[in-house]
Amino acid sequence: MLKIPGTLKFASLLSYVPKRRWEGKKLSSERLTEFKQGGEYMWSLKRADVQPDGLISVYDGVAKWCRDRRLFSDFFSRGAVLIPVPGSPLTKPDTMWAPKMLAESLVAVGLGSSVATCISRVAYVPKSATSSPMDRPMPAKHCETMAITPMVTEPTKILLVDDVVTRGATFLGAAGRVAGLYPNADIRAFAAMRTVSNSNEFNHVMDPRIGTITLKDDGHSLRRP
Repeated sequence: MLKIPGTLKFASLLSYVPKRRWEGKKLSSERLTEFKQGGEYMWSLKRADVQPDGLISVYDGVAKWCRDRRLFSDFFSRGAVLIPVPGSPLTKPDTMWAPKMLAESLVAVGLGSSVATCISRVAYVPKSATSSPMDRPMPAKHCETMAITPMVTEPTKILLVDDVVTRGATFLGAAGRVAGLYPNADIRAFAAMRTVSNSNEFNHVMDPRIGTITLKDDGHSLRRP
C-alpha cells in the first residue's frame, strides 16, 4: 500500500480569489480590478490562452517571470525532472493538458532538465475547486486513481507541476505515487497559481510564495499559505 507523504514543499507565482468569495462586497475600483485580473489569469491557465493584456502564452509568461526574477531556485534546479499532474478526468491522448504545457514552457527557459508525462489518471475523481469541503477527494483517493510509468533513468530531483493549486490534495496524491517508485528522490511541487479562499488574505495577482502542503490526521490536506 502506497504511503502519502506527511508534508510536501510547494511554490506558486500567482494568486486569485474565486468570484463567489468577493462578488457583492464593497470594494475599491483598484481592488475590484485586481480580483478580476486574478480570475482572468486563472482562465487563461485553464484554456491555454495568452496572458491577460499580453501577446505570449500564459505558460511562457509564467516561465519567463520565474526565470527573469530568479524565483524558486531550490525548485527549478537544472537536474530536476518536471512531472505534470493529471486532472480529474481520465487521461486521454490528444487532449489539452495545461500542466504539461506549463512544464514544457518551464523547461524551455532552463527551469528543469526534462518533462516526464509518466503519471496518468486511471479513474475519475471530482474536481476539488467545484466540490463541497466534505466531497473533495482526499490525497489517498488521488493516489489510488493515478498510475505511474517508470522512467528510463531514476531521477534524483522531481518537481510536480500543476496550473492551479487549491488545497494540495492532488499534489500529495501524486507525490505518494511518485515516492512509491522513487523513494530516494527529492520531490517538490510548483503551481502557476494558488487559490486564496479568504478575500482579506489576497494581496496581488503576482504574489510569489513558498509553502507547505500537509496531510492532516483526518486524511485531508492543508495548504499553507
